[in-house]
Amino acid sequence: MRTFLLAWGVLAAVNGLLLSCDASAQDTTIRLEGNGRLGPAADEHRGTSAAYGYEGTPHSVVPAMIALAGIVADDVVYEPGCGDARVLIAALEAGARKGLGVDIDPDLAEVAYAAVKTAGLEDRLEIRWGNALGVDMSQATVVFLFMGEAFNLRIRPLLWQQLPVGARVVSNDFGMGDWAPDRTVRVETPGRTYTLYRWTITQAIKDRVRVP
Repeated sequence: MRTFLLAWGVLAAVNGLLLSCDASAQDTTIRLEGNGRLGPAADEHRGTSAAYGYEGTPHSVVPAMIALAGIVADDVVYEPGCGDARVLIAALEAGARKGLGVDIDPDLAEVAYAAVKTAGLEDRLEIRWGNALGVDMSQATVVFLFMGEAFNLRIRPLLWQQLPVGARVVSNDFGMGDWAPDRTVRVETPGRTYTLYRWTITQAIKDRVRVP
């Protein structure tokens, strides 16, 4: 998972890259399979994360995110900006039925796929490379985020429209504007304090964004 660490000018450029694809598309991503290597088309995009900074959720914080999500056996988990897939793997090991991770950096997507294979979860946990905003989230019951406030605000209407009632959204460190969380948890690490937020999709939210 990621947070943007460099100057606002670089942040704006990265957000532009993330948001430039048509977010209404069902799927604008490439699935990793087999040996987990993406083709030559991905080469010009390698090092995307290195250009603006990548920070994975600390391993010591992951259990708190899983607990906050309240993972159950029927859950389908999704993570845009999945990094090395550590949160998704933990969610499946905690009992989630299946999952999907997407990363815009092909290097990280390949790392994530390798981690999934090592965990023996490739039949239940899919990794894709591409635009996370182009993924249909209607089957997801839990979404994990660590992508920055600008991304959270951009994906928020998609979460409201696509997720089913009862779905949970868990974000590390970044809020959702005026969408108040159900719960907030702070996790102390030797380096700093992480603030985790959880929201739940309600029928009232679905009614508010329903297209006439």
